[in-house]
Amino acid sequence: MNYDLLFPKSEQPLELAIIGVGGFNHSLFTYGVRNKKLSIRVLCGRNIQRCIDAYRSVGVDSRDIIHCTDKQTGLEAFAAGKSLIFDDIDLAMEMPFDVVVEGTGNPEASASYALCAIQHRKHVIAVTKESDSVVGPLLSKKARENGVIYSLAEGDQPSLLIGLVTWVRNAGLTILGIGKASEYDFIYDSAESSIEVLGRKEHIPHFAEVWDLGDDYEKTIQKRSEMLDMFGQRAIPDLAEMSIVCNHLPEFDPDIEAFHYPIARTLEVADLMCPKDRGGLFSGKCKIDVFNCLRRTDEQSMEGGEFVVVACDDEQTWQVLKGKGVPVSRNGKTAMIYYPAHYLGFEALYSVFSVGMLGLPTGAEAPTPRYDLVARANRDMQRGTQLKAVGHHHVIEGFDGILRPAARIDAQGQLPYYLADGMTLKKDVKAGELLTADMLEKPVKDSILWSLRREQDTAFLSPKP
Repeated sequence: MNYDLLFPKSEQPLELAIIGVGGFNHSLFTYGVRNKKLSIRVLCGRNIQRCIDAYRSVGVDSRDIIHCTDKQTGLEAFAAGKSLIFDDIDLAMEMPFDVVVEGTGNPEASASYALCAIQHRKHVIAVTKESDSVVGPLLSKKARENGVIYSLAEGDQPSLLIGLVTWVRNAGLTILGIGKASEYDFIYDSAESSIEVLGRKEHIPHFAEVWDLGDDYEKTIQKRSEMLDMFGQRAIPDLAEMSIVCNHLPEFDPDIEAFHYPIARTLEVADLMCPKDRGGLFSGKCKIDVFNCLRRTDEQSMEGGEFVVVACDDEQTWQVLKGKGVPVSRNGKTAMIYYPAHYLGFEALYSVFSVGMLGLPTGAEAPTPRYDLVARANRDMQRGTQLKAVGHHHVIEGFDGILRPAARIDAQGQLPYYLADGMTLKKDVKAGELLTADMLEKPVKDSILWSLRREQDTAFLSPKP
């Protein structure tokens, strides 16, 4: 694919606004300003100095940076070619740009800002998976009703996995399983007989005995997990991302609600992430899962990348590809097609181009709520406990995340995980129970995330008879 031809330069560059200039959006801005197809002159953030610093870091003169506090000032500054800063999102949406990238990482703020942009008829590239996993289908629906596009962001795993799946499908291959590598590797040092994860290193005697899968795959995978039980093996963000993929690709489902999450080498994925009748872990075809990448210190990481496992249903094709180094299972029945990376912000530019130039989202045009990431207590929890998602893994103490078929939050059967963030238990919760809305003190009336979720339930999910 020649991207210069796919996204040709036009006389007028695409005008892009960015909400949130840290993290994911930092590289989007830093590299986006170098692209002559784009103009990035609207930055939104609570920290005005950070926005100023962002402009200054790419060579914008301080005299050309304007903090706008009213519409007229903003329009005049924009027309004059200045670089604008807003801490008022509603005001920023009055500016004449084409596409906005929302990347705050805050579920409540993200939902509010995306809704505001849609109401102002701006295309939205959604980076915050936390809000999309709760109300993404509704925001997409609202965008279509307003004549604009709400899209996932290339550079994060959901959009990249959807792209890989549709590429493989259009190539005529038979898909058996899909998924991604978790964010963090399990790095094995054979000389020390140690495993390191996120800077934490533990001596693991006899791990060499399970380095190879052996003949009994399931037993090896179970033993690896048991030997490494001091490390976390499941991450909430992974599950949120895979729930989003399920909402965009309706033919794929989790095999089990907590996912298998094997600790596996990249070359073992074709053996494991496929149906049992082909030697793998899954109960059937078209399953979605995550694996924890196991590698030696001298091996390349999978980098949280994406994979599709396909059937080797033409012997000649796969003999040739195996000879080229394509990962084929030991029994020769399956193979892995993969993209071993996600390049975050600067890769998100392709969603901006797709939406702004081609009028196409980098996900489904009309996703539907098929699965929810929900919270299940892993121990008894007492009334009055405040729930807070903390750290990069968004852990709510006392609860695990699992994927279950989407249900209305008024059905008292389950609650989307991120709706629990910041809430307080009004009753005791037993280990193993799913968290439900009636277990929590009522949310504040002006919570956009809760309000949008109720609206999404009404639009997509029928009440129980």
